[in-house]
Amino acid sequence: MAREKRKKSKIRRLVRWLVIGGGIAYVVYAISERQKPGPCVPAGGPDERVLVKDEENLSGLGLIMRSLVTGLLEEPAKIELLNGLNLSVAIEPREQPETAITMTFSDGYIVLEPGVAPSPDIRILCDIEVLMQMAGMGSGLDAMKFMATPEGKELAGKFYSGELRIEGLMAHPVGMMKFTRFLSQGPG
Repeated sequence: MAREKRKKSKIRRLVRWLVIGGGIAYVVYAISERQKPGPCVPAGGPDERVLVKDEENLSGLGLIMRSLVTGLLEEPAKIELLNGLNLSVAIEPREQPETAITMTFSDGYIVLEPGVAPSPDIRILCDIEVLMQMAGMGSGLDAMKFMATPEGKELAGKFYSGELRIEGLMAHPVGMMKFTRFLSQGPG
């Protein structure tokens, strides 16, 4: 009987220390999260947020993406999305791989560079036509509505046939969703 009481007492003490330790760990975590600095947000306009590496070698696709992104950054909702996006995306057209570009999103900036950077988070391999279809797709509920249209079904068929390949999608699904929301027309 005394042995059982001691055993129960030890178990209660252990549980008590585990609960206290868990509570302390949570408080420390919450304090450390509050003390983290926010992203470094640039003070300038859209042109200052888009940086181009090796501008003279930037392809037509790169110039199109730069003007598209600069136009999107006129909207405050897109700037808010950009501030929380840390991702590198390589876009490589199949028929013209020399026109590939890499877009790196980090701390409120976008860095565009020609070619495919080493080990991007997401790599999109497709035709330019498919890329334009993806740009018109939208995000969220709009994407679901688009997939019900004949164009959406055609795009899904290209995805299943391998004409459209997205590497890194399973490793970075949230990043890909934020990227598509950023590039979609309309509010973020």
